[in-house]
Amino acid sequence: MASHMQSIKRRIKSVESTKKITKAMQLVATSKLRKTRNQLDELKPYYSKVQETVAEILESNKGMIDNPYLKENENGKTVYIVITSSLGLCGGYNANVLKTMSNEVQDGDLVYMIGTKGASYLAHRHIEYCHDYLDLNNDMDFKDVVRLVNELTAMYRKQEIGKIKIIYTEFVNNLTFTPKVVTLLPVDTAEFENIEVTSKYTIFEPTPNDVLNHLIPMYLQSVIYGYLVESVTSENASRRTSMENATDNAEELIQDLLLKYNQARQTAITNEISEIVAGANAQ
Repeated sequence: MASHMQSIKRRIKSVESTKKITKAMQLVATSKLRKTRNQLDELKPYYSKVQETVAEILESNKGMIDNPYLKENENGKTVYIVITSSLGLCGGYNANVLKTMSNEVQDGDLVYMIGTKGASYLAHRHIEYCHDYLDLNNDMDFKDVVRLVNELTAMYRKQEIGKIKIIYTEFVNNLTFTPKVVTLLPVDTAEFENIEVTSKYTIFEPTPNDVLNHLIPMYLQSVIYGYLVESVTSENASRRTSMENATDNAEELIQDLLLKYNQARQTAITNEISEIVAGANAQ
C-alpha cells in the first residue's frame, strides 16, 4: 500500500512539472498572439485596400488591357507558396495545411515552402521543394517577400511557370483557423471576396501596362506578406489553445490522482486501525 501511495505521489509531481511547462508555453503563445494579431489588424486594411484597387482597375477595364500578369501560361508549371510553422505543439495547424497541400499539389508542380514542419513533411516523402524562404515565418522580413515576388514574377514573365498559388491559414478568431488556397497569378477578380467593383472607367498614365507592371508586383508583395502574418497569427492562436487544453487536462489529472492518493491513504489508515483493534482484542 505504501509503495502504491509513493507511486501516485511521483505521478502527481510529474504531472505538476508538465503543467508548469504547458502553462509557461501558453503564456508565451498568448504574448506572441497579441503581438501578431495587432500587426494583422494594422496590416489587413492596407492589403485589403490594395486588393480592392486592383479589382477596381481590372474589372472596370475588362477586355481592354493586355498584360502578361493577366494571362495564364498554359505550358508552365504551377508554383505553390505553402506557409507552415517551424515549431510544433500547435494542434492541427500544420496537419490541416499539409492536407490541403497534398490535395492541391500535382506531380511537376514547384513548391516554395515556408516553415520547417512543411519542409520535413516533403523531405520525408522525397518531394523536391525550394527551401530559400524556410525561415520567413520567423523573421517575417518584408525584404525577403520582395525578393520572393521578384523571383516569381520574373519566372512568370518568361513563361517558365503558368500559375502562382498560395496556401495559408486564414485567421477567423482565436479558436477558428481555416486553410485556404488563393491564386495570385494570373490575377483573377473572382478571387477577391466581398469586394464591390464599380463600372467607372480608369484612365492610366502613362499606359495601362506600365501601371500594371508596377501595381501587380506591389499587390503580390502586400498580400503575400499579409497572408504570412495571418498564418503566423493562426499558428500562435492554435498553440495557445493547445497549451491551454493541455494545462486544463493536467489539472484534471492532478485532481484525479489526489483523489486516488487520499483514498489509498484512508484505506491504509483504516487497515492500521483495524490491526490495532484486532491486536487489542486478542490480548
